[in-house]
Amino acid sequence: MRFDKQAPIWRVARLAVPLLILGALWIFADGEQILHQLRNADPFWLIGAVLIVNLQTMLCAWRWKMTANRLGQILPLRIAITEYYLAQFVNQTMPGGVAGDVARAVRVRGDSMRTSGAGVAIERISGQVGMLAIMVTGLALAMAHGDVPWRIGATPFGIGLGIAAALPLVYVLLPQRMRDTIRLGILDIWPRQSVLGLAIAACNILAFAFCGHAIGADLAPVAAAALVPVILSAMLIPASVAGWGFREGAAVLFLPVAGVGPQAAIATSVAFGAMALIAASPGAFFLRRPRVPQPAN
Repeated sequence: MRFDKQAPIWRVARLAVPLLILGALWIFADGEQILHQLRNADPFWLIGAVLIVNLQTMLCAWRWKMTANRLGQILPLRIAITEYYLAQFVNQTMPGGVAGDVARAVRVRGDSMRTSGAGVAIERISGQVGMLAIMVTGLALAMAHGDVPWRIGATPFGIGLGIAAALPLVYVLLPQRMRDTIRLGILDIWPRQSVLGLAIAACNILAFAFCGHAIGADLAPVAAAALVPVILSAMLIPASVAGWGFREGAAVLFLPVAGVGPQAAIATSVAFGAMALIAASPGAFFLRRPRVPQPAN
């Protein structure tokens, strides 16, 4: 029998599995202590995290506009920002983590859904490449200096290095039309794409580090660059809502390497998830906004 991801059992699992993980972590790490740390979190640093996530959203919208324009789609920055906030809100509240991106591609499709979808896909891929670059570099430095033991960092480092090495091969194997699109959207403007990708990834890492500081779990810059991307990569698992559960599990596995206890690791991850949701909340005001078609050139 063919497995259907839209079957009720799959939809239930995407909600049940993260809740089971969070429940297990609550028992394992003393939930009362986690709540105590969250209640006593420094609001100044949490507000800072919200501001940084909002900056990240603005930069992402700018990158999307730049990419779409390169592909021949007219996308004003104002539309890109409002649609990106809407997409972030949907991704934060719906299972799977990509529904918002599909929605923004559809809502600004204009005369060409292919061009609109390509712009969104390239924008998301370039973002992951930026995070991957920081993760691989951070892990290499942290393991070289002994900040992260090889037995802990070798697996994510090897996976990240393998993905980086495979990207050129994947590009070569793609159909010519897709290679031309990627060349236009990324390769021809790689300096700007690289700077934006690194800046956006750095915003994510810094927001997480701010939440850790608010909890009392300070992360050294090298440790943050090495470990936070690994933790945030757990949010890419589609069997959850905005990475809840999996992100906290990854935090418990990796943050103790940086001297952060299990309770503080979970509290930091929960605070980050909450701040990300607050930062995306302006998108709720655009839920009923009609689609604004943007014609392709």
